[in-house]
Amino acid sequence: MNELLKKYIKGDRIIWYVILLLSVFSCLVVYSATGNLAYKHQDGNAVYYLFRHAKFLLVGLGIIVAVHHINYKWFARFATVFLYVSIVLLVITAISGVSLNQASRWLTVPVVGISFQPSEIAKLALMMYIAKVLAQYQANDRTADEAFKPIMIHVAIVCGLIFKDDFSTAALIGFTSWLVMMIGRVSMKYLLGTVAAVMLFVTVVISLSDYVPFLHRASTWKARVERFIGGEDNTAGEVSADYQSERSQMAIATGGVFWGRGPGNSQQRYFLPHPYSDFVYAIIIEEWGILIGGFLIMFAYLILLFRAGVIVRASSRTFPAFLVVGLSTLLVVQAFINMGVAVGVMPVTGQPLPLVSMGGTSTLFTCLAFGAILSVSRNNMEEKELAAEAENENYESDKSNN
Repeated sequence: MNELLKKYIKGDRIIWYVILLLSVFSCLVVYSATGNLAYKHQDGNAVYYLFRHAKFLLVGLGIIVAVHHINYKWFARFATVFLYVSIVLLVITAISGVSLNQASRWLTVPVVGISFQPSEIAKLALMMYIAKVLAQYQANDRTADEAFKPIMIHVAIVCGLIFKDDFSTAALIGFTSWLVMMIGRVSMKYLLGTVAAVMLFVTVVISLSDYVPFLHRASTWKARVERFIGGEDNTAGEVSADYQSERSQMAIATGGVFWGRGPGNSQQRYFLPHPYSDFVYAIIIEEWGILIGGFLIMFAYLILLFRAGVIVRASSRTFPAFLVVGLSTLLVVQAFINMGVAVGVMPVTGQPLPLVSMGGTSTLFTCLAFGAILSVSRNNMEEKELAAEAENENYESDKSNN
């Protein structure tokens, strides 16, 4: 068994442990948090959602195993194609996507009837493209500033197609892209100029939201931010963001510091909207406590970020290094947004907790990101082993010659 694992499971072992930890917690909390959902739609059978979620996790783990055996060079070769395919899907979604919570975010595949979120594809594709472009402009005869224009054009296209219906995802993509460019040594004058331009754009959009029907979601963003900073919550047509935040904080408060209510004993799962996705972190703390549940999950993502840094330092080429930076930053920033919303330090958004929240599209594409990160790690280890073997052969050759 151990030899079988060594043959098929490669790359950074600690990241594999993080994946296992998050997956186990995911199954435990999804089984508990879907009780109310099961009562409404499955005659109280929460096992249905557990098996459904476990199925996606198993498929996702299969994706990780398969993808981490792919040479990362293939990601660079197909990054541009992958990005343009995702842009086409975003355009189709904007035109004829399935409406959810007053937003067109889902695309249904004809005949088979499977629905997915093209924004999940776009996130990964854009990170691969940014890594590719930044790597191309790291040579001595070129500067990272030259990469700014092609990157920003595509970031603007992707975020522009997403922001109308899903501002939080557009902001997540934009912010992560900005961080990766900063790490890629793009000049701060360009980056700060981008921040100013985005702030101006968002201000204009929110100002026009009451007059332009096309921008109807902007009023929701405005209401949530106003509620967060102490204003009135005038969100219409959906559960009050203030109510969601209050219930989430009640769950955390009743969970306690050391011990929570215990697995399966959450009370707020009956009142919180989407306790199995958007507010899954609050349910974790309520049932497992702040130290056991809250800090353990938070440290898991911090360990992921740290190990990603180890992989970056071990990379001998720029593309895999930027790829790991982009994908790991994307996952960790998304995780901290979800946790920040749950504890009340950020306005309510709809970002799931990567690999923990219930959700097929999110789970599968999170696993794809993990697979790409582990692909770089595996390649680094193999290169190190080959270098060690070559050095040993040279040593033996020199020894025999002497």
